[in-house]
Amino acid sequence: MTDRPQGRRLDRRRLLDLLVGRLAALGGVVLILTILSVFAVILWVIFPLFSSPAEYRWGISGPEGIDAGYGILPLISGTLKGAVYTLLFAVPVSVLAALYASQFLPRVLMERLKPLVEIMAAVPSVVLGFIGGVWLAPFLASHVFALFLAPVFISGAVVAAFLTRHHAPVRFRSFNLPGREIWLLLVAVLAGGWLALECGALLEAAWLRAGYETWFAESLGLTFTQRNAIVVGMVMGLAVTPVIFTLSEEALSAVPRSFLEGSMSLGATRWQTAVHIVLPAAGSGILAAVLLGFSRAIGETMIVLFVSGNVPVLDWSAFTGFRALSASVALDLPNAAPDDTLYRVLFFAAFLLLVSTFAINTVAELVRRRLRRRYA
Repeated sequence: MTDRPQGRRLDRRRLLDLLVGRLAALGGVVLILTILSVFAVILWVIFPLFSSPAEYRWGISGPEGIDAGYGILPLISGTLKGAVYTLLFAVPVSVLAALYASQFLPRVLMERLKPLVEIMAAVPSVVLGFIGGVWLAPFLASHVFALFLAPVFISGAVVAAFLTRHHAPVRFRSFNLPGREIWLLLVAVLAGGWLALECGALLEAAWLRAGYETWFAESLGLTFTQRNAIVVGMVMGLAVTPVIFTLSEEALSAVPRSFLEGSMSLGATRWQTAVHIVLPAAGSGILAAVLLGFSRAIGETMIVLFVSGNVPVLDWSAFTGFRALSASVALDLPNAAPDDTLYRVLFFAAFLLLVSTFAINTVAELVRRRLRRRYA
């Protein structure tokens, strides 16, 4: 008598497992069909575009009567330019912060710091773009010399602060407790930034007579605009940094403990172990994090709209703006008539974004799986 209720419970569990499995498979099939349908619709819309003149699709200027801004090549160049300058800002900061957090930061502080960094990923890009366009771009445009001096002064202040900490007398040993170097680092960065602003103001008073635009044109032969690639790199770097930091920290933390113990047992210091052992061992995971950040930068829309200047030019100068594929789709699609050439060009821009992000994310996932298999 007791076997029948137990058998019924087993049948219900099997039925529930079968139902959940079928629903999961149905969800996967729906997802694949959705992706394929998106590709099919875009290809159907852009197919007539390939019968148009080649110089219209790829050149800086199109045929007679066509706006030069419709050329797709400046938009591709602008998209890559924004992504590259973003990585130049985000990768060093993210990877070095992840290396310090995973290898040197006490666990108590790490448990508090990592959620704060991850919360940054939830900040809407429209907020970052608005702040960058309204405040950061005008501020940097009036403090260009300070912008160039900041890396030198901040690096010098950080080195000086840690040398002072290392050679401090015994009575100041309380400052050498693990985790307190963060506050020392913060003070050094603020002091270096303040010195850069003050020295930049002195240089401006000595050299500038008619503004940065005239000085760049006369002294360097370069064009300077307020909304340029440097501002885009800094603002979009803030949006990309949480992604690269989180994935890099996970890759660095996944390195086996035996690697660290073996290195330090041979006489290596913690920094030597971190730089020469841990960092190369987690290289594939860090590469995956950088690729995902690159994909995020390519598909960004609102920050580029606010900060880039939206000028479709083939120019990789850090002091000029650009126009990205995503920004062109957002700006021009409401004014494009269906079946118009502009309408198809914008769909082609969306197709390029979709294919590039899909390919980059696929490569990043393959790299991450390779890392997991290596240290499984």
